[in-house]
Amino acid sequence: MTSELPIFTLAWVTCEEEQTTPMGSGGRVLFVNHPERGWEIPGGHLEEGELPEEALLRELREETGVIGRFVSWNKTYYPKGWVGHVVVPKTTEESWTVTDEKVTEVKWWSMTPPLIQWTPEEFEDLAGYFAREESNEC
Repeated sequence: MTSELPIFTLAWVTCEEEQTTPMGSGGRVLFVNHPERGWEIPGGHLEEGELPEEALLRELREETGVIGRFVSWNKTYYPKGWVGHVVVPKTTEESWTVTDEKVTEVKWWSMTPPLIQWTPEEFEDLAGYFAREESNEC
């Protein structure tokens, strides 16, 4: 059985040594502020010949300046895209800017940030999914 590759990937980014929790329950997730779409998780489309994990980590680096380690996929939440859990080294920086013209700010959020295009339920669902997945691994 072969699975089709996604059109896009999104990164659910958490810090090493921090427990992955539902939004508002203590953990932090990395978001980027897009000039038109507002706060969202990093991600983008696959380039030709690129594997999903490569696209995920490339987009994370381009949009945040952060290098992470891939953990797992949620391949079912979005019909044409996969959400990858990525962990990055723990940092004391709460927010910063990057040179990507599609990102005005990068910030750690412990609560769902104010949204324009996305819905709070999307991020709450994904937070719950990856928190359950992590607790099943222990």
